[in-house]
Amino acid sequence: MSRPIETTRAVSTDFPPPRARQLVEEVARELCARGATVAVSEAACGGLLSSFLVSVPGASRWFHGGTLVYSLKSRLKLSGWSQADIASYTGPSPAVALRLARNLRFELGATYVLSETGYASAATPADPPAGTAHFGVAGPAGDASWTYVSGCADRRANMQLFAERGLECLLEMIRRGPPDPEQETSEAAD
Repeated sequence: MSRPIETTRAVSTDFPPPRARQLVEEVARELCARGATVAVSEAACGGLLSSFLVSVPGASRWFHGGTLVYSLKSRLKLSGWSQADIASYTGPSPAVALRLARNLRFELGATYVLSETGYASAATPADPPAGTAHFGVAGPAGDASWTYVSGCADRRANMQLFAERGLECLLEMIRRGPPDPEQETSEAAD
């Protein structure tokens, strides 16, 4: 039996936060202008990237979906990793971020894939500092990776900061655009 949800409680409409909202609106405009699509693979963001992206009306035209690969088991099942990959895994890195992006681009066929992996908070003293994230973007202009250190130890703040930085990386790659075939041809002729 279903019951109506109580609606007397005030609900915040400040989602995504202002900076993230600005970024996802820019991403949406750039993707729509190019007829391009995006997918995401996220870990320490905990789903914020996907949530921010689908908050834009019309996102179903350009958002192919995403994976939340927070645990090694989920990477094994959702990211094409083998048991050997899991056994040799040493933690988040730019190479891991690129691998996640490339694999999901192959799996979902999105024009661009943004991946994020990092440490929103330190689990052990051996971990890199809290606030360390690695991003990868796979797209038609090639692939790139970035490392970001927030300098913040607050887990929730880092999740948001990682998502915002990831969107900035994605925008950078979208704006690079695919290689110009005419320029490639003229360079090859030189």
